[in-house]
Amino acid sequence: MNRSRAFTLIELLVVIAIIAILAAILFPVFAQAKDAAKKTVSLSNMKQIGTATMLYIGDTDDVLMPLRWYDPTDQPAPYQSTQGFFFYPILLQPYTKNVQLFYDPKDTEDDVAMHYSQCPQSGRFDTTGCAYWYLTGAYPSYGFNRRYLNTSQAGPFGALTYFGRSATDFGTPAQTVLFADATGKDVVSPGQPVVRATVGYHRIDAPSFWRSPALADPAARGIDARTQGQLWGRYDPKKVTVTWLDGHAKFTAISQLKGTGSTAAEIDRYWNGLADQ
Repeated sequence: MNRSRAFTLIELLVVIAIIAILAAILFPVFAQAKDAAKKTVSLSNMKQIGTATMLYIGDTDDVLMPLRWYDPTDQPAPYQSTQGFFFYPILLQPYTKNVQLFYDPKDTEDDVAMHYSQCPQSGRFDTTGCAYWYLTGAYPSYGFNRRYLNTSQAGPFGALTYFGRSATDFGTPAQTVLFADATGKDVVSPGQPVVRATVGYHRIDAPSFWRSPALADPAARGIDARTQGQLWGRYDPKKVTVTWLDGHAKFTAISQLKGTGSTAAEIDRYWNGLADQ
């Protein structure tokens, strides 16, 4: 007669221990693979945004889009919730036809400090909110090199108005920053609390505009994003994905985006089109 043999307690504990060891080994590998997949998606996003920009300037005699323009009287469907602020992600919608391109897969946070003052309950990803398109434009994952690629002046409605410069003004487009991973962290708006979450942001600044953190702010924690012009590495704190003015995208060390020298023109050479000088 055959007799079935059950596992002993020791054998069961050994099996459980082996499974635990394998899990401890494999889970970090799975996490790294997932992170790498998200990084690939972000790089693809930035390449497509670069392509959309090339299409845009092809339709405007090589003139780049403005960081934003503001006209509270012009709110066409479906962009009524821009509140009149047409940031660059909105201006590129006819070419991308995709909002998600402007979000890194890891950029999923929200922060009440950045909500639009007239409808503070409207969150960043609330598609039915009264400020959805405003927040989409103001807080994408990728910031625009507005100081060098735009000019600006006071607008007719009280907000600063931006104008795109000609792409042909820049002698080294393959070495001139167009967009890069960005965050609105540590940004202070008039009458608003400081943004604490690592949400995206619509603009980035060249090294000559990088600022020291506000020492008077006792609540500041960790890296102050103002010390690197709102650049923000989501996959490596020392690197960001950059879309360059010729449309290509590359994962680049933040330190490599600052030129050598003592003048603003020298240290901003990868932003102002003077990389070969």
